[in-house]
Amino acid sequence: MNHSSEPRKYKNPVLNWIEFRLPIISYFEREYGEYPMPKNCNYFWSFGALASILLIVMIISGIFIAMNYTPHTDMAFDSVERIMRDVNYGWLLRYIHSNGAAFFFIIV
Repeated sequence: MNHSSEPRKYKNPVLNWIEFRLPIISYFEREYGEYPMPKNCNYFWSFGALASILLIVMIISGIFIAMNYTPHTDMAFDSVERIMRDVNYGWLLRYIHSNGAAFFFIIV
């Protein structure tokens, strides 16, 4: 394990560039790959990781939906219709966001 402050080295120079500026790749490797687990662990151990991944998906899809939504009483329904019909893959974003909310409550 590399616990020093210097970033990890990868074969891909783009990954090295990203890792030097924002060490998110090594964070995910440490958190989800090298994290020590107890031997008597069961499937309930993974619910925290599932909830965090689903929360990130919900935040990202919510940001993209909010870019096209109009929060006004007269125009809200029309903006949802426009998201579903006119925005590229808007229907997919809306369904990911709505079903993701249901699955988030199931996981939590």
